[in-house]
Amino acid sequence: MILCTKMNGNGNDFLVINNMELKYSGETLSMYAKALCRRRESLGADGILAAEPSEAHDFKMRLFNRDGTEGEMCGNGARCIARYAFLKGIVKKPEMTFETIGGRVDASVRDARTTLKLSPVNISSLVHDVPASVEGYDFNYTFLTVGVPHAVIFEKTRLDSEDQYRKIGRAIRLRTDLFPEGANINFVSPKSTYEAGLDVITYERGVEDLTLSCGTGSTASAIAAFTAGLTGPVVDVYNPGGLNRVSLEFGPSGKILPELEGGASYIAEIEALEEALEQYN
Repeated sequence: MILCTKMNGNGNDFLVINNMELKYSGETLSMYAKALCRRRESLGADGILAAEPSEAHDFKMRLFNRDGTEGEMCGNGARCIARYAFLKGIVKKPEMTFETIGGRVDASVRDARTTLKLSPVNISSLVHDVPASVEGYDFNYTFLTVGVPHAVIFEKTRLDSEDQYRKIGRAIRLRTDLFPEGANINFVSPKSTYEAGLDVITYERGVEDLTLSCGTGSTASAIAAFTAGLTGPVVDVYNPGGLNRVSLEFGPSGKILPELEGGASYIAEIEALEEALEQYN
């Protein structure tokens, strides 16, 4: 029996596990992700989050994608695990600091809303306006890393369907000549003159599908838009799953300090049975 909590951050859903006693190895958590995150056949989720001990911070967040790979960082997941850590007593105060492979995260939990201060992004590392083409789709992209690699594409016109975004997103994500480690692909459309903000659709590496929301994708899109002069330093990013607010400040040495605010909903406490793991043991 595996105890986990189902949580949702703007439509990005996760199974969260308390691994502060290191009961589960990384190999085991990877297997759990492949077994339990299957839609329809199991519990279903975009990934597994595990809270583990940290020598330097309140705890460490580990993320295992639906395909079993370990991810460096997930903004929506980070909000969820911050709220989980506070509600479960892993940390005693709503303000906390935790580590991820993608860098340190500072979090502040306020009921179902959580604000994250993410690791700084070096402006000089951004690669702007690179032309490319896949499957007859011509585009220009901005590349940057916000915990994980992101390509941001500012669309002139929207694609016709979700299936088209899935097809094109996957084709771009698999262009190893452009992205040797893969990348999350963000399709961005600025909202109308009378309605500030960005509409963003993301194809996520590791999930290997469109997701309802991507926190680091929202952040990457906001940074790309701001540095291109399309938005101000505070921008509302609309995903199919909900709204993320991104705030940007300039730090020393040409770095941007991103802050990400959004929802983190507590859905259910779950006891997964061993039978759910049988085909993966």
